[in-house]
Amino acid sequence: MKKKILIVEPDKELQVRLSDALRDRGYQVLASENFEEADDTLHFLKPDVVIMELLLPDRNGVDLIVNIKQNQPGARIIVFTDIKGSTIERSVKKKGADIFINKVGNVEEDTAKILDAVDELLRPREEKTQPVEGFKGNLEGVDLKDLVQAFSLMGRDIIIKIRDVKTFKEGTLYFRAGAVVDAKAGAKRGVDAFKEIMMWENGIFEVAYPNPDEPIETTIDVPLDVLLLDVVREQDEMLQETTKPRFTPKEVLKHIRAEIPGFIGAMVFDYEEGAPLETETILEGKSFHASATLYGGILKSAMEAMEFVTQGNEKSRDFIDMIITDKYDHVIMVPLHVETFAVFLLVNVDTNPHEALNVVKRYVPLLVELYKEQEASM
Repeated sequence: MKKKILIVEPDKELQVRLSDALRDRGYQVLASENFEEADDTLHFLKPDVVIMELLLPDRNGVDLIVNIKQNQPGARIIVFTDIKGSTIERSVKKKGADIFINKVGNVEEDTAKILDAVDELLRPREEKTQPVEGFKGNLEGVDLKDLVQAFSLMGRDIIIKIRDVKTFKEGTLYFRAGAVVDAKAGAKRGVDAFKEIMMWENGIFEVAYPNPDEPIETTIDVPLDVLLLDVVREQDEMLQETTKPRFTPKEVLKHIRAEIPGFIGAMVFDYEEGAPLETETILEGKSFHASATLYGGILKSAMEAMEFVTQGNEKSRDFIDMIITDKYDHVIMVPLHVETFAVFLLVNVDTNPHEALNVVKRYVPLLVELYKEQEASM
């Protein structure tokens, strides 16, 4: 089967020249001029190699590299760009590019460079592979997914034994003609074992050939690209869970206070029940009498503002953000649209009320999430 190559190049002349030259070499060539076209092609036609410019008319080319590695980890990437510099080269290679080539502006010379790079990436495996039996290595600083892809490209029957130095767990991956067909990790077998092994970050590995008298069993019939994509998704989900800020509503109000000059007080309250849920004031930590007085004043202002908005009617679930100003201060109300909760903010008259409103609105999605979590746990 012909190898598929996607060229992402806004320069139409260069794109055509590269396409013709690659077709002459026997490759199936696809072409796109921008990120959107390339994204569609990647999803539906799954090229083996992507040759791409970083300067795209609709999106940053680095975003495309990230997209390729997330959705088709096995695709090889050649960055072929007018952007020069060792910093950008290191950056795109870290994101997943295999080869970085600067354009010289001569179509013939540029085309020759690309042909050499493609041939290097897709050279028949038997020309590039060397015996690997007994090969050992350390996984520190190495992405195990990249290692597995590299051994897959050899197209051989091999076994990789891996030991995680953190947990002392051991796992084994079995390759047949470059495809992962079996995995073992403790009591796990097949896809579950493969995914567990891919989550290990530090360890040692050893490569060997299988015993011809003991054929490799098949417990995995999923393509490696699909397996790695599932692993990447699960890692992303785990990362989002561990990096997700675990604020409380009270802490959110403290952040709002810190960002608004002229802050006097803030409250999350249930305007149907007329009850405060969380409060934060400039008198926090002062005497009980002073704090209670200000809390009472804030709650009274909140209820008056609510009455002003609804005009005594049953419209409490329908109101939108508002700013009410008198000669002393601004009253800012923002509904949360969870239960009948809202944020009430009191700032002095010298504060820009619209800037204060924007600060509160930035935190509204987090407050909504926190109160929905509380509601679900009850």
